[in-house]
Amino acid sequence: MVPLVAETPAFAHSLARALITLWLLVIACGDAHTAIIPNQVTLPSIVLFGGWRVVEAGWWALGTLGVRFGLPVDTQAHLATIRDRALPNLLFILVAWALCFALWELHIVGGGDAKALMGIFALFPTVRFALFLCVAVLVLSLPILLIKLFSKKDHGYREAVRRKLTTGPILPTEQDLEKRGQPYAWAFCLPGVVYLWCQW
Repeated sequence: MVPLVAETPAFAHSLARALITLWLLVIACGDAHTAIIPNQVTLPSIVLFGGWRVVEAGWWALGTLGVRFGLPVDTQAHLATIRDRALPNLLFILVAWALCFALWELHIVGGGDAKALMGIFALFPTVRFALFLCVAVLVLSLPILLIKLFSKKDHGYREAVRRKLTTGPILPTEQDLEKRGQPYAWAFCLPGVVYLWCQW
């Protein structure tokens, strides 16, 4: 994964990692304590990371036009490296954001969760990260789901699942999300931190 700014000094890269880790911890801890992820935490990340990807693609597009007017060879080589990631990153973000919006519209995740995911996908706009996140969320959440499903103390949860499967609707409603929704931002923030320090 190429950092947001290529060729950054080691200190600046470590500082960026620390700040992003703090941002993800604020999301996870805030969600765990209040079940709310405020816009003040998510929207700046969408603007910052998503805006950077738009600027990156725009810079490449302007540079490509400049090649026609005789830009130096080294500038053309730099533009080629930007092109290799700028357009795929931007396209990936658009698809990922559409999926996040769909998950929110289907009441599978709350609005704060969807916006946090949009910020994370703008930060890590690759299929590799998306696959890592899906596997990590499955590994982290499946045991919790199974414990709830087979726990003798949580018969109401099993009954709700049985009722959903037999009488429908299968997809959760807005009321289901409000009543039975759980704060699980940690399940995608933790993989984000791991990926940040191991791959970014």
